[in-house]
Amino acid sequence: MVSIKWTKRKSPTQEEISKFAQDNKVSDILAELMIERDLTEPADIQDFLHTDISGLQDPFALHDMDKALETLDSVIQSEGKIAIYGDYDADGVTSASIMRLTLKKMGVDPIVYIPNRFKDGYGPNLAEYKKLVEDKHIDLLITVDNGVSGKDEVKYLKDNGVKVIITDHHDLPKELPEADAIVHPTIPGAEYTCPYLSGAGVAFKVADALLGDEALEFIDLAAIGTVADSVALLGENRVIVTEGLKHMKDNNHVGLKALIDKCKLKVAKITEEDIGFAIAPRINALGRLDDASSAMELLTTSDAGFAKEIVDETEDINTKRQKLVRDAFADSQSQVEAQQENGVLVLTSDKWHQGILGIVASRVVEQEHKPTLVLQYDQDSELYKGSGRSPEGFNLFEALDAHRDLFAGFGGHAQACGFSLSEPDLNKLIPLLQEEPSKQDFDPMKPMEKVFDLDLHIQDFNFELIKEINKLAPFGMGNPKPLIKIPDVKLAQSQAVGKDGTHLKTTVTDSSHQVNAIGFGLFQKEEANKGSICDVYGYLSINEWAGKKSLQIMIGDFEVSPKAAKISQLQSIYIDYRSKMLSQAIMEKFDSIVFFNQAYYDMVKRHNIDAKIKMFNEDCGGDNVLVYDRPHDIELFKEFLKNNKTQHTALYLHTDMNARYLRPDMAKMKQLLKYLYSHQNIQMDEMNLVGDYLKMDKNDIDFYLKVFFELDFVKMVNGFVEKAEVSKQRELIESPTYMKRLQRNDVEKILIESNFANVLDWISQYDCHD
Repeated sequence: MVSIKWTKRKSPTQEEISKFAQDNKVSDILAELMIERDLTEPADIQDFLHTDISGLQDPFALHDMDKALETLDSVIQSEGKIAIYGDYDADGVTSASIMRLTLKKMGVDPIVYIPNRFKDGYGPNLAEYKKLVEDKHIDLLITVDNGVSGKDEVKYLKDNGVKVIITDHHDLPKELPEADAIVHPTIPGAEYTCPYLSGAGVAFKVADALLGDEALEFIDLAAIGTVADSVALLGENRVIVTEGLKHMKDNNHVGLKALIDKCKLKVAKITEEDIGFAIAPRINALGRLDDASSAMELLTTSDAGFAKEIVDETEDINTKRQKLVRDAFADSQSQVEAQQENGVLVLTSDKWHQGILGIVASRVVEQEHKPTLVLQYDQDSELYKGSGRSPEGFNLFEALDAHRDLFAGFGGHAQACGFSLSEPDLNKLIPLLQEEPSKQDFDPMKPMEKVFDLDLHIQDFNFELIKEINKLAPFGMGNPKPLIKIPDVKLAQSQAVGKDGTHLKTTVTDSSHQVNAIGFGLFQKEEANKGSICDVYGYLSINEWAGKKSLQIMIGDFEVSPKAAKISQLQSIYIDYRSKMLSQAIMEKFDSIVFFNQAYYDMVKRHNIDAKIKMFNEDCGGDNVLVYDRPHDIELFKEFLKNNKTQHTALYLHTDMNARYLRPDMAKMKQLLKYLYSHQNIQMDEMNLVGDYLKMDKNDIDFYLKVFFELDFVKMVNGFVEKAEVSKQRELIESPTYMKRLQRNDVEKILIESNFANVLDWISQYDCHD
């Protein structure tokens, strides 16, 4: 299991946060989050907080968009045959769906080919291209979410008189295909304003160029592809997802509505998380285990009955996919363990289903923080077919592209790739890959660095906080959902949940507040850390059940807090002797006995105790120490803790005071002073009678009088207490007696009244032990 090093994304000062909030008329929470995301320019702030359709950019700013439309128009005018070549994941399926629906609006009924993951593999496939040319006699091929890696395949098409429009967003190879048009956001010298469009985003821009405002009917499909492909939700992508979620509520697509209903989602409240965790995985499941063509049919059909059939099939396949992933991941662990010294993991099997290799790779990366290739041997093709995933900081596409000659098929981007290769070439690749991390200055053995956004306590949680955080939605790559650190809490009433009992249901608690929480895959970790004070890292959400809403934390991780680790250490050093009866024999078991009051020091010294007798400001380092009495000022005890690295310290904290301490009662003080001012000829020895009349304790009366005398509120005249002529306003803190009492109160509350766990908690702030 990889270790995690947590740091705050940025640490603006409260002054910076308050100024930003005031200048931009936002809450402090929103100000802190926006500063962390470098959203500090007024125009950027407004665009981010008020994303709408006006943020869509000119589609003709994309490379070759004009050429693509000219090519398409010429084929349509000549009544040529058009084929769309897609991909089998959610981005590829939505891209193909958008392009199909767009061409249908133009009166064209295109051939749509969604490659089969197992038969065709990823990217351009020459065999399928040949079928489209020889059997279907196509005049134009439009690729969606793929194509830039198909130099040789495109050459075949061009040699056979077929026009080619490539729409893609994947990383560019060194040599581009010689297509009629390549619509792509990152062509050198023609970079688009939003370089991180998804395949569906690029397809939507083509629709926008062809149809104008009518293309907005497909923006919900573009939103699904954008979220599913984990591209940055910034710039125009933010507009596509925000507007796509709005249009999803209009139910323009019969199949999508059926899928949303099957997921038991409320269409009026649908979010990007619903796409990422419910809708996209089901679309992907078809391509992973079956034929993704049915997913494209689902998103483009107008037949509700047909849509229901596909959705029911999709649900069954998705359930099967989940089990296959669980089994393959568990099976992979022995290989992961055997490759602990490797910087890149290569996991193989002839039993794993090809369709779930990418998911397994992602889970291994999350677990190990290492680039991971997961491959299955296909006996029909005699090739290993696989998927690769990598953590942030390692460019997998670059690492594999350096050995492109070893692959039968290859494509992808920095964090995810698909490929196929022979067994001999795989054996050549494995040692070469182990050299790649050092080339990229990536150390897989270092703790994974993760960031949190807010440092809050449970008492800070409310529905308004969630509302403020959600003003930054939609969340995803480039705009992560704000992660909250909850320091120094405990996990209580923990239990295992889920089919395999790996998930954690618990309550996050501090001394006076609590909130329910769920942590996926965290039950075993909680079992190992049971009872420890933790720092919890998670997302604040709303749980709705039986019509009621409550706050809930989705725990991403937790760790024993530094304070808990410190307190655990202190438990072996500090010993609670506050309620013990001391004898000389017990005292002589200590190396040193420490005193804060000279009177106790002198008393014990007269008994010839066989131990070193020391005042608190003398060195006790390395000794077994008994702290005999309590200080009158808590600051003295802090100094003792800071300066003495003892072996053990027993806290006896004796006092002979009858009344342990008195809390100054302002109301009683005012009552007594008013009485003295309104009555004359009161002698000091009559104060008992005054106390009885006012129902005040004699100790209280004595203390209050001493304060009054020090502040010149009253004076003694011939044995009588009289009102003094006060020349200026006096504050209680000017009275030495009053301040000493407050200091003594602190000592009592912190060292005597508190249970020992709280005493150790307080000591941890000042103790000097490493």
